[in-house]
Amino acid sequence: MGSLFDSTENLEDIGEIYDRMEANCPNPSSTSERLWEQRHARKIAPHNTGKETLLEKAVAMLASNDYMPGWFNQCPTASGIGDSARNRHSNVDLVHWDGKNKHARLIELKTGSDDPLSALRQVLGYGAVYIFCRTHKNELPLQGRPLMEARHISLEVVAPSFYYHGNYDLAGVVARMRQSLDKFDVGSRIDGLTMSLNVLAFPANFNELPFKNGEEVRLKCDTDNLTREGRIIRDAFNGLVSVA
Repeated sequence: MGSLFDSTENLEDIGEIYDRMEANCPNPSSTSERLWEQRHARKIAPHNTGKETLLEKAVAMLASNDYMPGWFNQCPTASGIGDSARNRHSNVDLVHWDGKNKHARLIELKTGSDDPLSALRQVLGYGAVYIFCRTHKNELPLQGRPLMEARHISLEVVAPSFYYHGNYDLAGVVARMRQSLDKFDVGSRIDGLTMSLNVLAFPANFNELPFKNGEEVRLKCDTDNLTREGRIIRDAFNGLVSVA
């Protein structure tokens, strides 16, 4: 059995991605205890300066201290399914879970790496693997996972506004991907489920991270009291605006 994501990286149609996953793993199973787990993966090296990692870990730390309730990070989507060692980029960067409304946001977080089209393909893959896992829920260790009871899944790319500037037809790609979602007809596969694709940007005043390395993230976000830096991060996610 190969990797669930084999030959899906360049696809922009969720139906094609899903069919490829079914072909890659026709009899899915997993021994993982972390599949679709809502967790706060907070560990970060003090010298780490990767902006996406700093921002993601800041959210995890703020969430674990109840400053950003409902937020989680590094959610495993394909852990232990097929050749898990080859399931690259299979963890969702950030997840927001609204338990009352059973609404989940699966977020690909960007601060400058790759490009919007790659990010969109990646988050569409998360949508496909979610449907795959929910379709095979009884064959996989997913009992008791709240995310498997979602009524709506919002697939999102979140990045600074400048990330979306470039010579690519962003609106056209998003339109085609949304058409593929409509054609895929999620509700006919999982009764009562809907799925959307959203492209979001941080507020214009959120230009730079308020910390430079992992040590500063820990000092400013893993605290008993909400700091100025923590408030900046929280407000940036509360102020997301639609791009396409």
